[in-house]
Order: sequence, then structure tokens, then C-alpha cells
Amino acid sequence: MLSRLDDDLHSDRPLVVFLGDNIDEEDHDVLFPAMRERGVAVVRVHPDDLVVEMTDTGIGFFVAGQRLEPDLVIGWVLDELLIPGMAHLDVFRCAGVPVINDAVTLFRAQNKYLDSSMLSLAGVLGYPVLTGHDPEALEKWVRDLDGPAVIKPLVGFGGRGLRKIEGENDLQDLLTELRRDGGSYYAVPWIDNPGRDIRVYTINHQPVFAMYRYAPPGTWVTNIRAGGGLSICPLTPEIGDLARRASQAAGTLIGGIDIGENTATGELVVYEVNSCPTCEPPALEALADFLALAARDLDHALVTWEPTKVYTDLDTDPDLFHKSKRGLLRA
Repeated sequence: MLSRLDDDLHSDRPLVVFLGDNIDEEDHDVLFPAMRERGVAVVRVHPDDLVVEMTDTGIGFFVAGQRLEPDLVIGWVLDELLIPGMAHLDVFRCAGVPVINDAVTLFRAQNKYLDSSMLSLAGVLGYPVLTGHDPEALEKWVRDLDGPAVIKPLVGFGGRGLRKIEGENDLQDLLTELRRDGGSYYAVPWIDNPGRDIRVYTINHQPVFAMYRYAPPGTWVTNIRAGGGLSICPLTPEIGDLARRASQAAGTLIGGIDIGENTATGELVVYEVNSCPTCEPPALEALADFLALAARDLDHALVTWEPTKVYTDLDTDPDLFHKSKRGLLRA
């Protein structure tokens, strides 16, 4: 069982349920005690461990033989857990339980086509995107670009499945695969960058903390799970404003906004908005504050909550990052 039922389900404290697995256990080791310090009970329930009973008088939720009556549910499901998790989240919502990063928000943010469409309609994308199944349309689009293209899987995280198309051979290999195997594609132009991107953590659409993520030597995928380095990125007004607008476009009350620095134009662009971001301690402390308030009154929290600290200055304290990542820190 991947649930984490290390709190009282029937105390007089508000109960927050994280619906998810142990993929971000390190985050939970920081976040859950911080929430309890703020007077909130919190558990993690794996979607497979949730039992739901439906009768003409209502719906009951159970885990490990105990009735579950949460005051707030946090959606933290991805990959193979996304669809079953979305079903549970929507039932919680229909049963009157407040849900943060609900089923629709998670579905949109974890599909790059939908994610980019929200950013495009809000005017914060910063570059063109092409998605579809037609190889001829992709061929024309790539040839019209003034430079390489990047092909990404529609669904996935951690830098997996990225592919750079730098010349005719790369393009023909891709087109041959598409014509043979079918399937969809998601293509963006290559953005000239300084070998890094920026991850901004937003809570209630408000930027709290940011870090640079560097590609490993000899590679171009800037992602910690891909073995890259990191350092703090001071939250400038420009970065913060773009992250806020991107989070609002995607609807993520808990978000990780990936921003690129286009060295060719000097502008910032938004790569994507993540709805289940692995967080660092400053973001987790802010999240604990927000969730403690939201568990008591979500509508009030949405209107009134603001972070007590925003990391706008350069701070080299290694404690700003999880212990597992301090070996990746760059000066």
C-alpha cells in the first residue's frame, strides 16, 4: 500500500488528503509535518487504496477500513495514475469536497497540447507550437522554421522522450517513423538558451521561489531528473509576472512554471506549466501556509492568501534545497 496514513483521520483538526503515490516522498517528509504544525491533519491516499460506497443516500469514502471525511483534497496524480485519480477527484468534487488542482486542471496541465493551448490563449506562450497527426503538415512547418525543432511527447515529465531535429536526416527519420507507426506529434522551435531554464513555484497563482535548472555537460535537456544541476534564481518582477500569468492561464493553484530565456531575442518564454511539481523547501513552507488556510475555508484562502516571503534576492543557503539535491548545486 502506497498510502501514508500517519495521522488521525478523526481528530478535531481539519483533514487534508493528498491523492497520489510516493513519487514525491521527499516533499511529503517536509510538507506534512509543516502542515501539522499549523493545526491540520494530513494523509496521503493512493487511488488504488480508496474504497467508495454509493447508495441512494450518498457517497462514502474509505481507506484501510476507516471512513474518510476530508475537508480538502489535493490532486497529485500523474502518468498511469492520472485517469483513475481524475475519476476519484471528480467524485470528491461532486460530493461537495473542495479539490485543489482538480481533475480538469490536472488533465490539461499533463497534456502538452492542452497546456500550450491555455498559455497561447492567454498570450504567454512566446513561440509557435504545432501538434497533430499529419506528417506533411509537420514537414512543411519544420522546413519553414529558421532553425532546429524540438519534438516532445504529448504526455510525460522529467525530460523523457525529447527529440531535437537539427537537419534533413533528423527530419526524414522522424517523418519515416510517423508514416510507418502513426501517432501524434507535438513540435516547437528550438529556443536558443544559456544552457538552463527557470522553474518557478507558484502557490495560489503567486510566485514564491525560483531556481535555475542546468543541462548536464554535453546535453541540452534541462531537468533535474535527467541529471542536471541547479541554483537559486532571484524572482525578478518580469519572471514573477510571467509565472503568475501562466499559472492563472493553466488554473494551477499549486504549480511549477518552466520558463526559458531566449538569448536570440532577449525575451522570456513559457515552456509548460506543471500541476504536480516536485517542490523545494521554501515552496513547501508556503504551500503549508496556504493549505492550512484552505482546509478551513478555501474560498477565503483564494481571496486573501499571500506568501509571507518571496525569494527575490540571491540566497546561497543550501538548506533552500532538499538534501538529495545539494550535491547538484552550482555557484
